[in-house]
Formats: sequence, C-alpha cells, structure tokens
Amino acid sequence: MDQDTSSPIRDDNSFEYSWHVRYSEVGHRGLMTLPALVNAFQDCSTFQSEALGVGMEWLKHEQRAWFLTHWQIVIDRYPALCEHVVVGTFATSFKGVTGRRNFYLKGADGSLIARADSIWAFLDLTNGRLAKPDERHVTPYGSHEPLAMPHEGHRIDLPDALEQREPLVVGRGLIDTNEHVNNCQYIQIALDQLPREVLPSRVRVDYRRAAVLGDALYPAVGNLDGNTVVELADETGSPYAVIEFR
Repeated sequence: MDQDTSSPIRDDNSFEYSWHVRYSEVGHRGLMTLPALVNAFQDCSTFQSEALGVGMEWLKHEQRAWFLTHWQIVIDRYPALCEHVVVGTFATSFKGVTGRRNFYLKGADGSLIARADSIWAFLDLTNGRLAKPDERHVTPYGSHEPLAMPHEGHRIDLPDALEQREPLVVGRGLIDTNEHVNNCQYIQIALDQLPREVLPSRVRVDYRRAAVLGDALYPAVGNLDGNTVVELADETGSPYAVIEFR
C-alpha cells in the first residue's frame, strides 16, 4: 500500500493556508479540476517564499530564479465545490543546483486528499545557466521529512506510437511572470488533447525546456503500460514537456 491518509505534521518549516473550493476551480462534475489543484500547490510555494522574504522580487534583484523541472502528484480524491480544504508545502532537501519540495492538500478532518513531490532547478539569470544556491537562498526554508510517495522515476518514457494532434501557438494568456508558459498550462493543454475527460489519480510531468510567446506546440498522444502520455514538442519533435496520466 502506497496510500498514506495521515495528516502531515506541521512545523515551522512548513506553510499552510485554507479556503473553500471556489466555483472557478471546479469542472462540470462540481469537483476541483487537476489544473486548479496544481495552481493551489504553485500558489502555496509562492506564498511561503514571499512570507520568508525570498520571493520573486528578491530573487529578481539577485538575478536568480527557481524553475520547476518535475512533478509527481498522487490524488486520492478530488474535493467538491465549497469544501473546506487546506494546502501546505515544505522543502525536503537541497542538493547541488536543485531543490525538492513536497505539497499536500487535506480536508477539514486532516485526512490527505492529494500529495506531490517536485524538483526545482536554480538558475543564474545573468547567463541562463544552472547555479548552486547559497545559504541565503535555502536556509530560510529549512527542511522537513518527505511525504510517503510511490517510487517512480523522473524521466517519462515515450510510447513507440504517438498520435499527432493539431498544433497550437502560445498566446499571451499562457505566459507567466517569467515570460514562459506557466507550468500548469502544460497540464491543461495535455488534458485538452485527450478524447475523453479523465480524473487521473497519478500525474507526472517532465519539463524539458520552456516555451515562450509565439512558439508553436505540437501535441502527440500515446499509451504506455496502461498510462496516457502526452508530448508537447516543437516542429522538430524536441519536447517542451512530457505529461503522464494514470
């Protein structure tokens, strides 16, 4: 059994906030959508960084930035409209040019609804190269024991056969403050390529490189070992991101 429904222990190294699932966050079933869940995780990490004084403006002044390279998400259920939920996050480790961060969503009773592991790369914006963060960039976060997660690799294998979908051009609505396609938008685009609606219980995302305004994305869909895999690539077949739904 890899499911862990116990509530994470909150300490000074974690950050939480609570709200009621909004109408804008649910789909036609009245359940929170996968993109809304991912956005809640992303928002929580941003809020923690801002609260610790190492947020976006501080990093911009430092000419540094954290970029997400991998998601592993496990969803036990999708919360319903107006349900009271709590989202939380904490760093688990920093090694070399990368950092790892866990996320969780829990219900009013403290039981886990979803949990995630993520890997982030630290970038020197002056030269566009990976850099090792110093103590000022990591010490404020501290660290916490990681959540129990299924063991899965970081690299998502592609099926031998992929069905091509219609390409799309990156518009302004997909761009975030880094002038790149927002991490969550890749997931939404991948979901839109599927022939039917899915409520995946496991999601992995392998971010290879950032797409920017005006880039063309060429989606392709296939199946591997019972999982649905969506590749979002450029016209040469070089992927921006690979997304796996289970």
